[in-house]
Amino acid sequence: MTRGPERRQTSGIRRACRALAFAACIGLWVGDAQPVFAEERLSIEEGRTLAVVLVRSGQPTAARVAAKALLTRDPDDVVALLVLARAARDLGFYDEAASAARRAFRLAPEGSRDRFGASLAMAQALASDGKRGRAQFWLRRAAQEAPDKGARAVALRDLNYVRARNPLSVKLQFNVFPSSNVNGGPTTNVLVVGGLEFVNPDAVPLSGAGVTLGFDATLRLAGTEANQVFAGVSVESTSYQLSDRARALVPTARAEDYATAQAVLLVGWAGRRDWGRMSARLSFGRDWRGGDPLADWTRLSLSAERGFGDLGVGDLSLALTDRDRKDLSIRSSEELSLGAGWTWTLGSGDRLRLGLDLGKVWSDAASVARHSTALNLSWRRAKPVLGMQVSAFGSLEVTDYERPLELLGTEHDVTAELGVTAVLSDYDVLGFAPEVGFVLSRTESNISALTTEAAELRLGIHSLY
Repeated sequence: MTRGPERRQTSGIRRACRALAFAACIGLWVGDAQPVFAEERLSIEEGRTLAVVLVRSGQPTAARVAAKALLTRDPDDVVALLVLARAARDLGFYDEAASAARRAFRLAPEGSRDRFGASLAMAQALASDGKRGRAQFWLRRAAQEAPDKGARAVALRDLNYVRARNPLSVKLQFNVFPSSNVNGGPTTNVLVVGGLEFVNPDAVPLSGAGVTLGFDATLRLAGTEANQVFAGVSVESTSYQLSDRARALVPTARAEDYATAQAVLLVGWAGRRDWGRMSARLSFGRDWRGGDPLADWTRLSLSAERGFGDLGVGDLSLALTDRDRKDLSIRSSEELSLGAGWTWTLGSGDRLRLGLDLGKVWSDAASVARHSTALNLSWRRAKPVLGMQVSAFGSLEVTDYERPLELLGTEHDVTAELGVTAVLSDYDVLGFAPEVGFVLSRTESNISALTTEAAELRLGIHSLY
């Protein structure tokens, strides 16, 4: 009854002897550049096991030789390629490590642990070589290829680690939004002045679709994540396409007249303290409308955030903006914005934020000078609903203009906005998932020709991590 264990023990001793013999051969190979084989050879599987043991035990030189010996027999040996990638990376041969990892990724089956390992090995080689941006891409691939939740957690942990140490952060934006009112046209084109009615046939809402493209890059110039100085640049443009119905209503309307664009350069500082976080930014921007410069502006922004344990997180913000209008200089302005908010994390894990924003604009133009008060509420559900990450928001803003418009009186507006967004997280690719939203907005004005409403369907791409 004891023969089975005895045989297993004898077999284990024999494999160990073979491993030692193979290791001795490797030592001769390293010294001479030509392989010398022992009388009793290891099987391919035993050679793979030895190579893995060597690289895991911190012997990259021997592991690299073992991996190359296996690849001499079979250039498509995925395990040997993975060992070579890790050993070469540990030895500082980053190009060799990346080449081996890339080949292993191509050969490994989709969704397999080997393909996941190849993605991690590629990311590690790139990160060690200082190519952190490309490393982040491969870590996203690793998360995509992860065979289970534990492996995915490892990839996301490494992604956050590399991202925190990458001085350059790049974000891309893409949104498509069919809209019932791309031009901000009023709900009625009848204007009553002194009891007389005036009709403007071109002042009507025009339906269509907009496309927004954006690019944002931030470079950490000095410091650490907890205390850093940074600079950045961002560009965003929105173009429109009018519907057939809109072109029929106003044949002279041109979609390019409603196109907008913005370019921003900024420098800033962000710090983390025991009590919370704070930041300061100085931004310089230019706005375009219809392809023509609309305004140049300079803005100083300050913000702070502090947690209060189970009570929630409070935030404060202040912004000063000087705007130089290029269309009509009289519309130039100075603006002060104040904001305060509180965020709660509910027992379900849902996040709820209530915010209050106050604004004051000084200008010589009666259509610009104003003050406003806005109340904002947003909610984000913690648990997915039918595979979707759901959030919603609503806002109510009251705006009073300082001086009366000629023949029309003093404008008073109330704007309400309500929206819901769903991120289809089950359909992500490399951590990017489709995002679908619907937004309703209406501005009710005491001047009927300035009352507007719009309904928009928003389609975009959302980064899950």
